[in-house]
Amino acid sequence: MNINNQLNIEVDNPILTIAIPTFNGGKTIRRTLDSILTQFDQRIEIIILDNASTDGTDAILLEYKSKYSFIKIYSNKTNIGPDANFLMSMRKSQGQFILLLSDDDVLVENSLLKIVTFLTNNKNISLAYLSTVGFRKEYIDSAHCIDPPLKLENDICTSNKEEFMKYAGYYWGFLSSYICSKRDFEAIKNPEQYFGTYWLQSYIHILCGKKQDVLLGLISGPCIGAGRYVSLPGFDSALVNGVYYKKMLDYAVKEAGFNKRQLDKLYVWRICLLGKRDIIKERASGMKKTSIKLLIKCTWRYPEVWIKLYPVFFIPQPICSLGMKIYKKRKKLLGNIEINRPGDIN
Repeated sequence: MNINNQLNIEVDNPILTIAIPTFNGGKTIRRTLDSILTQFDQRIEIIILDNASTDGTDAILLEYKSKYSFIKIYSNKTNIGPDANFLMSMRKSQGQFILLLSDDDVLVENSLLKIVTFLTNNKNISLAYLSTVGFRKEYIDSAHCIDPPLKLENDICTSNKEEFMKYAGYYWGFLSSYICSKRDFEAIKNPEQYFGTYWLQSYIHILCGKKQDVLLGLISGPCIGAGRYVSLPGFDSALVNGVYYKKMLDYAVKEAGFNKRQLDKLYVWRICLLGKRDIIKERASGMKKTSIKLLIKCTWRYPEVWIKLYPVFFIPQPICSLGMKIYKKRKKLLGNIEINRPGDIN
């Protein structure tokens, strides 16, 4: 379809809403929008929730709106925080299914038709995982991306939560990798109670997949390209990826019947991976965010962490700096390590 000839599309009862919550996404949101528009399907709705950006994002959005009038843009006069903006994005969605797409991720080429076809043929699913690959610096195409440890070869519909998490677990918690049913989302009572948990979207996804006979989807692909950057998060990784992520996983076990052993294994793998990265980057840059004391407190029960993560605590700063220089040179990454979007509360 020639998108330039479809400037006044009105989508009635869309199968999918792609909702993009953004704050200061000016550096990447063009890439995100173009990845959707180059494969646009009339069965989808595109909405953008700008959380009072200060970097010129609003001007970029107006530019796209002038060219593609079917894009719906909502602008907050003041920054209402990430959780409220995510929730508003979902509530304004008119599609039967909702994808919250981060403003620095992309829809992989030729993936949208596959996603829409799957949803059209499986309207009873409550939650679906979109096969996700990683890219560094700039997105080129799926062939230049990094595959997850376990690649999903075929689409799957299942009520088995262990089978679902076997493939979906690697990116569990990642905003862009999941589609949920609008019906199941609207059935959640008072989702505001999960504000401040750092993982609002995951609590919503857990509750969408709560029923014993729930139907879960796994969409092969790749579908989503997730940006990987050298920048540091603007938070304490021990608190967010350690304490609060574990609380969220425990909630999934207690409230929705997910497998505890499987999620404990996922937690150990994830905290070791992210903990190493964040500590090395922090020491290389001289910017300390992660509390080692808190990290130990939330992981000491797992012997595997003693072996894979704790030794990193003793790596001297000069070695961390040298290691980062070698890594950046090998990956052809430019620029210094910085806090991702300083002052970002979205």
